[in-house]
Amino acid sequence: MPVVQIKIDDKEFSLECGDGEEDLLRKAEKQLNLKLQKHRELLTLPEAQKYLMMALIIVGENIDNNEKEKEIDLIFNEIDEELSKLENKLISGSNKND
Repeated sequence: MPVVQIKIDDKEFSLECGDGEEDLLRKAEKQLNLKLQKHRELLTLPEAQKYLMMALIIVGENIDNNEKEKEIDLIFNEIDEELSKLENKLISGSNKND
């Protein structure tokens, strides 16, 4: 298994990962450091609290994004139903003209 060196908030970690997962860990490292830059108030917390808060922020954003995706899916389903109704009207109108 590959070992990847990552750095979060100036602290280095050596992590084992599956083959091909190195890139994903690098992206996660970058995102975590960006979150820390955005939420500077976390930098003064003890390490365990800092990482707990980071996890809660990320999970909260994920829940919010999932809810937005569900709303978008509902809207697309409504649009699809309306398009199907219009298509059926066009087909039935076309058949009457034949």
